[in-house]
Amino acid sequence: MGRKRRTISKDTKLKIALEAVQESNTVQEIAAKYQITPSMVSLWKKNLLNRDLSLFEESKQSKKNEKALEEAHDKIDFITAAYGKSQLELELLKKKMNLLV
Repeated sequence: MGRKRRTISKDTKLKIALEAVQESNTVQEIAAKYQITPSMVSLWKKNLLNRDLSLFEESKQSKKNEKALEEAHDKIDFITAAYGKSQLELELLKKKMNLLV
């Protein structure tokens, strides 16, 4: 079985890149500290210096997932409300039927 791929948050990437820009430690030391490859540290540092902040922003996929999740919650709320309304109507009809009989 293969090794599970680790995801690193945008905040952590930015923190690592800022630490690399400060040059208080070497890229290798920073990579060892965060258990990532030195090439990733160098890439994030380069992107930060070039003002390419796309690596540090949320991905479009996560935004799409958030939107889909919100839509699903809205649908659930609508269906729950409709179900509650139908149950209330059913109870009222049952009471009316008992009064007529």
